[in-house]
Amino acid sequence: MTPPHKLIAKGVIPTTTEEMERFLNERQNSGEDALMDELKRMTKEQEQSGEMSPTRMEEIYATLSPFLTEYQRAKMREVIRRLKE
Repeated sequence: MTPPHKLIAKGVIPTTTEEMERFLNERQNSGEDALMDELKRMTKEQEQSGEMSPTRMEEIYATLSPFLTEYQRAKMREVIRRLKE
């Protein structure tokens, strides 16, 4: 199995709490706009390959949200909304 950090490096959207933490930690000096641009690019690539869909984004949210604070859930909702545009 490919380690999560290698998947992210290959442009795969983080889908677990651990992957998301690693994704954010590796980009902690990046601004929010840079992170959104990267997530949009990764999402578009995965949509084209059939690996990502609006339904899959909601499944990821449902998986991660119990582990997030209210603020983090709101931010994740905002990110998903922006990625669906």
